[in-house]
Parts: sequence; C-alpha cells; structure tokens
Amino acid sequence: MQTAYADESGDTGYIAGASPLFVLTAFLPLEPEALITCVIGARRKLGKPETFEFHFRQGNNKILNVFFDAIASQPITLLVAAIHKGNAPNVLQRRGKVGLYIHSLGGLALRSPVTLNNVKLHIDGTGSQKSFVRALTIGVRRICQESGRREQGFKEIRILSSAHPLIQCADMLAGAASEQARASKSVWLNKLNLKELVWWEEEFTV
Repeated sequence: MQTAYADESGDTGYIAGASPLFVLTAFLPLEPEALITCVIGARRKLGKPETFEFHFRQGNNKILNVFFDAIASQPITLLVAAIHKGNAPNVLQRRGKVGLYIHSLGGLALRSPVTLNNVKLHIDGTGSQKSFVRALTIGVRRICQESGRREQGFKEIRILSSAHPLIQCADMLAGAASEQARASKSVWLNKLNLKELVWWEEEFTV
C-alpha cells in the first residue's frame, strides 16, 4: 500500500477577512522512510531538539533552505489544488470546511497520475475527527464514482499529528505551493525532485 500526506495553506472560511486562496497539497513519497531520515537530518543540522516541528509560516530563510535542500534528492509526486474562494458558488460555501476539502481532494484525485484506490491518505490534524474523515472519504469517492473514475477514491483517509515528519513535509510543501500560487514563483518548489506534478487552479469560471 502506498501512502500520501496532505496539508493546507490558507483558511476554509468565506467571511470578510478570510484568505482569498485555499491551497491543499498532497504528496506521495517514493521512499517514505528515506524522506523521514532527510527531515530528521535537517532538524539536526539546524541544532533543533527532537520536539522541533517544521512549519512553513514559522520558518526563516535559513530553516527553509536547510529543509528543502535536505529533501531535494527524494522523488515525490506532488498534487496541488489552488482554490480561489472568492468565486466559489454558494452551494460550496454553505458546506463549509468539509465541502471545500471534498471539492479540493476530489478534484486532485481525478487529476492524479497515480491510481489512488490502494493509497492511504494522512491529513494534518489532531484526534480522530471521525465524522470529518467519514464525510471526506465518502465525498471524494462519490466524486470519483460519478466521474466514472472509481479507482481514484482513496483506500483510506486518516488524521495524523504534525509531530510526524511527513506531515511536516506536507506543511512545508503546502506553504511553498501557496507562495507559488500567490506570487507565481517559489524558489522552494524549484528545489524539489518532482516525479510528477499536478497543479490545479480552481477559479470556478464557466
């Protein structure tokens, strides 16, 4: 079974003051254990304690450079959904966070070059969040089924703490992707060894 890891950048709200862009990033590492070793190595190079977690928004240039240089040799498949929320239809806005996640993950699943029905997806979070995970799993599978792509529904979706090195990778990748979506450039994404890249800009235009 393959594994994938996902995190977001931006918020899931639509009210005044909410972020105009929601970026959901999922990645599939070719060699998960090797990538974990790279993350641990980056932490040690920075002289950080074992409890230190990598988060893009909290990283300065030194931290970001050390992290992305450390993982640069590891091949990954990267899936990015950049959702421009200001144009989102009312029916999606009414569904809140779970609706935005289903829309984002479902869209990525349909565009993924990797068959996902044997992939376990881990999403950043705390606790089990059973109702959210169940709604997400059913919603993404429904999108795939209705599109005639049943094989693109994830085998399983679970919540995983940010203490895990690969969830920290997902956080850093989401931050780099968000930077790319907002500024049309990201020195951090250019450092990656991308086996495959799917970049989906959802602007809700007809």
